[in-house]
Amino acid sequence: MSSATERYLLRPARPEDLPHILGLMREMAEFEKLTDIFKATEETLRNSFFSERPAAHCLIATLRDKPELPVAYIMWFHNYSSFLDKRGLYLEDLYIQPAHRGEGLGKMALQHLARQAIEQDCGRFEWVVLDWNQNAIDFYKHLGADILPEWRIVRLTGNALQRLAALEV
Repeated sequence: MSSATERYLLRPARPEDLPHILGLMREMAEFEKLTDIFKATEETLRNSFFSERPAAHCLIATLRDKPELPVAYIMWFHNYSSFLDKRGLYLEDLYIQPAHRGEGLGKMALQHLARQAIEQDCGRFEWVVLDWNQNAIDFYKHLGADILPEWRIVRLTGNALQRLAALEV
């Protein structure tokens, strides 16, 4: 057993974890300087994770001796690759509180999801990283991940999304 698995417990989130998950999500939004677009609430997360057709899945990590207090959350969902003709596992968020970084918890979470991707016959496991987060980039490269500089995220939100939907472009 690695030191991370001896110290931390990784488990699926439960409805009673929502206040903690929401707090961790706010911490991540602050870290990424994105609080201006943060809209999640406990109720929206309840619907996203625990409805009949969940939009996403969430894991939490706790200290083994404090299982009621999450120190990290991992949110993921399935996407699809037409060329591979397989679904993929897409990591939306991996946030670990600063006091628990560098102890193997990130690697433990990514290994868990990699195993899940293989068990579910996913064609790939992917996520994005902010270009200024060099610590994360170095960590992902160390694990064998490729950073794809030639791919760019394309996104429509807010008024731009409304305009395109209304064909006002």
